[in-house]
Amino acid sequence: MAASGGDEGDRSRPVVLVTGCSDGGIGHAMARAFAEAGCAVVATARSRGSMRDLDGDPRFLLVDLDVRSEESARAAVAEAVREHGRIDVLVNNAGVHLVAPLVEVPMESFHQVFDTNVYGAMRLVQAVIPHMMERRKGTIVNVGSITAMAPGPWAGVYSASKAALHALSDSLRVELRSFGINVMIVAPGGTKSNLGNKSAAKYDQMQEWKYYKEYEKSLRARTDVSQGPGSTPAEELAKKVVASALKKNPPAWFAYGQFTAILTTLYYTPLWFRDYFYRLVMKS
Repeated sequence: MAASGGDEGDRSRPVVLVTGCSDGGIGHAMARAFAEAGCAVVATARSRGSMRDLDGDPRFLLVDLDVRSEESARAAVAEAVREHGRIDVLVNNAGVHLVAPLVEVPMESFHQVFDTNVYGAMRLVQAVIPHMMERRKGTIVNVGSITAMAPGPWAGVYSASKAALHALSDSLRVELRSFGINVMIVAPGGTKSNLGNKSAAKYDQMQEWKYYKEYEKSLRARTDVSQGPGSTPAEELAKKVVASALKKNPPAWFAYGQFTAILTTLYYTPLWFRDYFYRLVMKS
C-alpha cells in the first residue's frame, strides 16, 4: 500500500529507504525510528505481508524488494523516487545469518549469504547512486556487524560477508565524498531481534556434520548467542542509528550493543591471544 506522498510536508522531510523491514527485525525497528524522527520511510522486504503492521500508516510506503535481484532493486528505487521525488538516505539492512563449520558449508549456502549481505547491498547502492549524484547529496548506511572485527568460530561465512561490506563501505566513502554523498557503517553488537530464531531454523536444515559432531553444543549455542539476556533491544539500537544517520555529517563508523567492547578489544589483541580465547569458546 502506497503512502500518501507528493505534498509539501513530504517534500520537506528526509526520504529514507530501508531494506529488510520484516516484523521483528532490526530493519523494522529502524523504519519505525526514522518515521518517529519525522522522515518519510520506504519500508521494503521480500513480502509486504511481513510488514503488515505498517500498512495504512501514511508515514510509510511499503514496497516488495528482493535484494538478490537487480531488477527488483531498481524497481523499488524507481517506485520510491516516483512517490517521493528523491531518496535522501539508503539503509542497507537486509541480511541473513549462517552457523556452520567453514569446511562443511555447502557452497550454495556460501553464495546465498554473500548474495544477500554483500551483493544485495551493492545492488541497492548502484540503483540509488544516480539519483543522489544528480542532487549531489545523500547518505548510505550499510549495516555490518561487530563480529567482522574479530571473527570467531562457527559463523565464518556471515562474518566474512560483513567484513566484505565494511571494506566496500570504506572504499565507497572515499569515492563518493566528492559527490556530496556520505557513507556510514553500522556495526551492531548482540541485538534482540528475530535473527536467533531464523538462524536456528536454518541450522536445523543443515546437513549432519562429518567432522564436527563433538562441537554440536557449541555450534547450536552460536545460533542465538546474540539473543541472550544482555542483548540490546532493536528499538534502542534503531534510535541511535537514526540520530547518527540524520546528522549533516554522519560518522563513518557507528558500533553499538552487546559484545561491541569485547570484540573491539579482541581486534587489537595479538592473534595468538584471540585464537586461544576462541578455542576456549569452542570447548564451552
